[in-house]
Amino acid sequence: MVARLNPVRSISKPIAYNEEKVAQGKAECIHIGNFLENKESITYDEKLFRFQHLNELNTRSQVKMLHATLNFHPAEKLSNQELADIADRYMQGLQMEDQPYLVYRHNDSNHEHIHIVTSLIRPDGSRVNTHRMANRLSEPTRKAIEKEFHLIPSGRRQLTHIPNPDEMRKIVSGSSVPVTEAMDRVLAGVNRHYHFSNLHEYNAILRSYNITVETGSEGSKTRRYNGLYYLALDDQGNRISPPVMASQLASRPTQKRLNEKYQESQAQRVDNLLSIKSRLDWVLDQQPASLRTLVSQLQRDAIEIVRPPSNGRNPHDQVFVDHQTRTAVTGETLGAAYTTAALTAAITDNQRPPQQRHQHAKTQHDTRYSANVPQVLSAVLHTQPAGPDHFGQEQHLRHAYKR
Repeated sequence: MVARLNPVRSISKPIAYNEEKVAQGKAECIHIGNFLENKESITYDEKLFRFQHLNELNTRSQVKMLHATLNFHPAEKLSNQELADIADRYMQGLQMEDQPYLVYRHNDSNHEHIHIVTSLIRPDGSRVNTHRMANRLSEPTRKAIEKEFHLIPSGRRQLTHIPNPDEMRKIVSGSSVPVTEAMDRVLAGVNRHYHFSNLHEYNAILRSYNITVETGSEGSKTRRYNGLYYLALDDQGNRISPPVMASQLASRPTQKRLNEKYQESQAQRVDNLLSIKSRLDWVLDQQPASLRTLVSQLQRDAIEIVRPPSNGRNPHDQVFVDHQTRTAVTGETLGAAYTTAALTAAITDNQRPPQQRHQHAKTQHDTRYSANVPQVLSAVLHTQPAGPDHFGQEQHLRHAYKR
């Protein structure tokens, strides 16, 4: 079992998150603790009011809610009653068994997991001490629960096989392989076989495999301690997994290791950049009439264009990901002719037929694609192939003589 604690400021967000999952048929409320109502009849407003009433007793604290998750091994199939009993035991271990709490079972991944939402404010107005709670209370309780309920013990897995590029597959929701395991395999493969010199280029490669890496928001604990966490995404860039810290993954793709990789790649990718420029020049010489045409032609040479998040949070130039030489590089690094602005200017409206012009405008405003993560243009523009694992060897060899 793996336990994660997340103290939060908002009363409504953790409840709304779980209730939305319930409405989507991806979760159910299986247990409530210390409420007057029963779980079958209690309403959303009654849940919210119970926490609000407690939290109003303390005007000093800013963080008054706790959102915990308990994750179980994929081989474990537990009943609702067993999960409810585990939640009760966990709350007892946190010394919060008298607090009101909600327990939700989620079925949107391939391993059993529950979410527990509770208030940190006691009936006397005092606040539960969360300082080092994970080490002081959660970790000993987790180990005790594993023994008492005969669960498979958690522990850092050893990665027994680092996949070759042709074995790597992008993350797909609903796969028989647990998301964290699939993500770990891709990360190990990318760090072994690809060349990149900064986090933007690294993230562009990962986005091709439906993964993104984050440094945390400004002022967050993750950012302060130079940490990283990884998220699995769907094709539109929406999250399909909770964040996983780099240190919790068997491949250990931490900031320290990435910094070492950046230095190695700088020296190793010099010839690769010449190859990428040569193939880009060849495609640009064909005077593609639209961005879609440009992206499609580059895909034939196993090159993807990845644009930065459209929310402007991490401003940088577009990144070219070459799955043939396994190299990522920003347009600015290649030269002024390869930046986003330069490619946009090269594709003029008078070269694009009206139908394509309409289609181009539509894809630029497709709200299905998340503004918070980088986006692979071939996915947004619906060209083929759909991912790096679909680039065939024939495509790679066909253009090998153009360099």
